[in-house]
Amino acid sequence: MPIISIDATFFWQIINFFVLLFIVKKYFKEPISKIINERKQKIEAELVEATKNREEAEKLHKEAEAQVLNSRKEASEIVKNAQRKAEEEAHLLIKEARENRENILKATELEVTKIKNDTKDELGREVKNLAAELAEKIIKEKVDDNQETSLIDKFIAEVGEDK
Repeated sequence: MPIISIDATFFWQIINFFVLLFIVKKYFKEPISKIINERKQKIEAELVEATKNREEAEKLHKEAEAQVLNSRKEASEIVKNAQRKAEEEAHLLIKEARENRENILKATELEVTKIKNDTKDELGREVKNLAAELAEKIIKEKVDDNQETSLIDKFIAEVGEDK
């Protein structure tokens, strides 16, 4: 028996094969090709869109990094400015406190000087009053002892010169 025998069955199988090939080609090739082409185009479009989205995402990522870096720089500048202003305010407050202390010291010195002068003046008046009272008592004693009135005039003249 030979491997391939050509008989009527083989002949009909070849005819069936070509008819099946013709039917598939005529009715199924075009729709299948169309579906395959549509899928191919869809895949290509999705690849293009994915590439575009990836590039856009990279661009947005770079922009975000730039904004973060810029924000950090601005925050650093704000902190530096705040520190500088705080130091300036501290120096101003210290200067103002020193000036206030100096003004208070000067005012206190003036007040102490005034009180001292007032006390000195009052003490002087008291001493004069006491001296006048003492002189009056002494004069009364001497007048009572019948002494001359010239002593009274002399004492009054001396007290008048002190004032």
